[in-house]
Amino acid sequence: MSDQAAFQEVDEAVRQDELKAWWKRWGTPVIVAFVLMIAITVAVMQYRKYDDGQKAAAGAAFTAAVSKVGQDNAAARADLEKQAKDAPEPYKWLAALTAAQLLEKPEEQAKALQELAPKLPVEFADLAQVMAAFKSVDTPNGEQTVANLEPLTGPERGYRVSVRELQALVAQRKGDNRKAREIWTAISRDNAAPQGSLQRAQAMLNLLGPGEEAK
Repeated sequence: MSDQAAFQEVDEAVRQDELKAWWKRWGTPVIVAFVLMIAITVAVMQYRKYDDGQKAAAGAAFTAAVSKVGQDNAAARADLEKQAKDAPEPYKWLAALTAAQLLEKPEEQAKALQELAPKLPVEFADLAQVMAAFKSVDTPNGEQTVANLEPLTGPERGYRVSVRELQALVAQRKGDNRKAREIWTAISRDNAAPQGSLQRAQAMLNLLGPGEEAK
């Protein structure tokens, strides 16, 4: 083995160790933050769309409940569960989606979201499935949960880029960095991808490095 080949092999091993350490420390917090970001972004969009009368009041109540997340999750969940029963659309759906994420364990959260999905309009059903997959990605069932989302990668589906991110995360968890790199690269070149997705894709490509195929 040449010195150059040996150096490349050591460099790749170091990158693998760094990636595993990063994922162990930051994987779950990144996923949780991303899921909450989706919920809050959708809430703000819907609040702007439905800013009259009863729906404006429901939007304000939803925002108030979400503001308690991280400070008093039990109170936030109680408020959201009530709104999921009584609030007008779309806030009842947003409240149900957010309340499910405040269950104690990721497995419970994923199950609640998956059970909720069939009861929702298409856009919210897709969101529930994507959230459930993010909650499951670091569990034994994560790979299959993400595989079930393949129909959501169609060009007309609103969360197709999020599903692609999930596929990349699953590949990384399996140690298939070549596939992960391919997916992150595709996302980074997608002009229609949200800015946050583009930034995450570039960050993960920097973390993964160029790979053996680029050497």
